[in-house]
Amino acid sequence: MTEPLLPVVGIVAPSGSGKTTLLQKLVPLLRERGLRVGYLKHSHHPLAIDQPGKDSFEVAAAGAEQVLLAAADGWALMDYAPQRGADGELALAELLARFDAARLDLVLVEGYRQEHHPKIEVHRSDADKAPLYPDDPDIVAVATDAELPQDATPVALPLADPAAVADYIQARLRDGRLRGEDPRDELVRRCREARASPAEPRAGWLSIRVGERYWLAPIALAGDDPTHASIHARVMTEGEAAEDTEKPAADGVDLAQAEARIHRQIYAAQPGARAIVGARMPYTAAVGFRGRSFEPVDPDGADAFGSVPALTLELQELAAKAPKAVAEQLVESGACILAGQGAYTWGRNLSQALQRAALLERSAEIYTLWRQASV
Repeated sequence: MTEPLLPVVGIVAPSGSGKTTLLQKLVPLLRERGLRVGYLKHSHHPLAIDQPGKDSFEVAAAGAEQVLLAAADGWALMDYAPQRGADGELALAELLARFDAARLDLVLVEGYRQEHHPKIEVHRSDADKAPLYPDDPDIVAVATDAELPQDATPVALPLADPAAVADYIQARLRDGRLRGEDPRDELVRRCREARASPAEPRAGWLSIRVGERYWLAPIALAGDDPTHASIHARVMTEGEAAEDTEKPAADGVDLAQAEARIHRQIYAAQPGARAIVGARMPYTAAVGFRGRSFEPVDPDGADAFGSVPALTLELQELAAKAPKAVAEQLVESGACILAGQGAYTWGRNLSQALQRAALLERSAEIYTLWRQASV
């Protein structure tokens, strides 16, 4: 198995609920317990670390992608051109990877409510806002001045007693329950879950990307050893990706290698993609043979996709033509159908990519049944 990630706990709440106030009290309490604490905050405002008129500011404005400011009391590295998502944001896993894990025992995260990691919610009874925990299974505790319902699953912590919150964090840290899941382990787990779930693709390939690397694994895993389940590869630069598509196809078709090349191309073309599903789905594969884009007739599919491009390629053409063709179609769409094979979907995480694939297959099934009923 891979090494566990740096332990993380998120502090979440609507604006004005007192997240920062609690954090300012938690950090010294955790330090008194001997814990080395890091802090990551999501900001909705542009970075304003440097100042206009300074040499470093002017060089950055001239186009430097990274600027490091060093002084006697510390240093700060500003990265102006990282691989960002479609909404301009970096994934939490990529940001956490920038911490020096050897110097920290724990990272407190403020914001990133949509990411999957253990979270503590701050909820005030007078805030006139609904609590978040009923809709977020990642919330493991609620620091509140009110009583939670008896059927509430999170632990209730006294908001007026930050030491109790610190005790809770320390206890969970001690028994290992704040350690995140390595993306490679998540990939293998989701492959197994997808194979067992009727709502998700039973065959195909999943991949995840962190920084400049991605990992690819088949949904139909052979055996239980994850070290034999994944293909480790590097996200290619645009130049290398272009060269990749120009390689002549070998005799026969190595489906695993062809799949790896398709995922490489999608990641190169889609900076916002953090996960890709290459799903072997019968209804989706069938509607691709129409030779034109698929137009879902159900409201959910029409709302999610509008129109899904479809490609028709012979099996022997997959290795040579599919990577570039699929990537080009996915630039404008979250999904692309490969006739006779299935579909490719991408997302900011595996859950989103798998949901898109499942929704597309359901839309294709509804379309097929609709056509049969119309005859």
